[in-house]
Amino acid sequence: MEFCDLYSKSELKNIVNNDIDKNMLNHAYLLCGQDEIYLSYLAKEFAKNILCVSSGCGVCPACIKIEKGVHSDVLVYPKDSSKGLVVDDINEIVENSYIYPLEGDKKIFILNNFDLSTSQAQNKLLKTLEEPPKTCLFILTTTNPSNILNTIKSRSKSLSIPLLGSDDVQTFILKNSSFKPKEVQPFVSSSQGNLTKAVKIINDDNFLKIKDLALNTVLKLTESGEILRYSSQILGFKDRIKEIFDELSLVFLDVMYAKTGLEDKVVNQSKLAEYKNSKYSVKALKIIYSKVLEAQNKLDCNCNPTTVVDGFLITMLEVKHKWK
Repeated sequence: MEFCDLYSKSELKNIVNNDIDKNMLNHAYLLCGQDEIYLSYLAKEFAKNILCVSSGCGVCPACIKIEKGVHSDVLVYPKDSSKGLVVDDINEIVENSYIYPLEGDKKIFILNNFDLSTSQAQNKLLKTLEEPPKTCLFILTTTNPSNILNTIKSRSKSLSIPLLGSDDVQTFILKNSSFKPKEVQPFVSSSQGNLTKAVKIINDDNFLKIKDLALNTVLKLTESGEILRYSSQILGFKDRIKEIFDELSLVFLDVMYAKTGLEDKVVNQSKLAEYKNSKYSVKALKIIYSKVLEAQNKLDCNCNPTTVVDGFLITMLEVKHKWK
């Protein structure tokens, strides 16, 4: 994937270079964020920053080898990115950590999705993080820091990685898809700065259907007699109902911005006139938006989807008519 040099624009690069300049490079860094793909990319660029003679130039032999995954001093775990590290992986990592670097002055271990690792594996790594070989540097990534042992966190320098801005996401989508500039707006708005989500939806044939359904639910559902039809359409997506509520939240935010004079914040500018003319009061929008969040929490708690969807649609209409 083409990442459009996002590392050079990140605060992470400034932090790493500052640590290098002050000779305070830590032995372990924990990159925490919501975007799995972006974190994995940053970890690899971090390694280039350390081993490249020009702080990650991208064209020297070291950078090229790291990019291709063949640098002998940069080891990436787990081999299957969908799974976490197990004790056998840690045994291999610990053994390799005592082998002197072959090409540079550091051996770097990138441990992606570390929150998926078993507690036994995390405990197994703990001793190495407590007394690491001087030539080793560990880069851990996580989208769920609460699943990482506090003892691991205390021995790592934790860095919070924010989501990207819409311009960066748009550039990423254009570079990694066949979409034209005028076609990417729905994908940019729904990704919400998350490249992992962007990759998922640009390859999803049903994404635009889900987005249109959410939009029509907000703008065209006006009578209680229509609830069954809209409920059936939403439930027809089965395991993707939470995604529909994600889209509903984005549409309601857009309508709220349009109704409160914040037109520049409206993501879907092509619907601005419809948003302004919709029969929602600002108070109703605030209440309904909170109900969307409640519905998402209920789905997370495995409540019956039919009950959640029907209940939300009924409440949406009730609030809309009560607070005209």
